Parts: sequence; C-alpha cells; structure tokens
Amino acid sequence: MFRRLLTIAAGATLAGAATLAFAAPAHAATVDVPFGPLSIGDYCHSKYSAAWIGFYEASGLRCYNASVTPMQYVGSGDPYLACKYLTPDVVMSAFRGSADALVCRVIR
Repeated sequence: MFRRLLTIAAGATLAGAATLAFAAPAHAATVDVPFGPLSIGDYCHSKYSAAWIGFYEASGLRCYNASVTPMQYVGSGDPYLACKYLTPDVVMSAFRGSADALVCRVIR
C-alpha cells in the first residue's frame, strides 16, 4: 500500500512539473505603431542622403530636404519597407495615419 501511495505521489509530482514545463506560450498581439516625420526621415535618409524629413501624404510616402526653404522634394519611398526599417517587429501592413504619419501594423 505504501509503494502504491508513493507511486501515485510521484506521478502527481511529475504531472505538475510537466504542466509547468509545457505551459502555453504567450499570445502575440497586433499593435499599431505610429511614426512621425523625423522617424520617416531616418528611413528617407537611408535612401536619399539629402532627405531629413518624410511624410506619408495622399500621393504616397515622400521624402524632403528640410535644410532649405521651402522644403525640397527629394524622392519617394515604400511605406511597408519604411516600417521594416523602423521597427524590429514583424510588419503586417503600413497605412497613413493622422497628420501624415506612417502607421505600422505589427505583431509583438
């Protein structure tokens, strides 16, 4: 009887340890991360050395040289690739936010 009780106790202990070792992983969350003109400018500068600021306008992601008045258009960029450049998270999509911000939908 003692041996049977000892076997059941050992089995219960192993089952408890197995439950802790194989706990369900944390769920990933979908998050919208906004980036403003200066952050977009970092991406723009990696493409165009004269670009220091960027906006996600109705016509697309556009890069500007802000050191001259008025700002000078330098070139355009890809919103999805800008998100990949600006965040280490897994990027699902990129879209235009308020005030010409770049919003990256990522998985964390």
